[in-house]
Amino acid sequence: MNADPVIRYFPETDTMAIELRPWPEASEGDHGGEDAGKDLVIHYASDGEPWLWEIEHASAHPEHIAAALGQIRKHWRTTA
Repeated sequence: MNADPVIRYFPETDTMAIELRPWPEASEGDHGGEDAGKDLVIHYASDGEPWLWEIEHASAHPEHIAAALGQIRKHWRTTA
């Protein structure tokens, strides 16, 4: 069963966290994040695949938001 994507926005820091997919079952911990562009950190699940995009100064980066949404659409097409 697929869970709906979770998108959180923190106005006090202008940070957006966008889950690209549900956290994989039987996975523990976070493999951490890596810088992937200006104000963009991609966090990986223990299976090595991207799980969450953290966008700092989100209001200045619509390109990161659009790209994250594209990744969500891609994930849902492959799991539907």
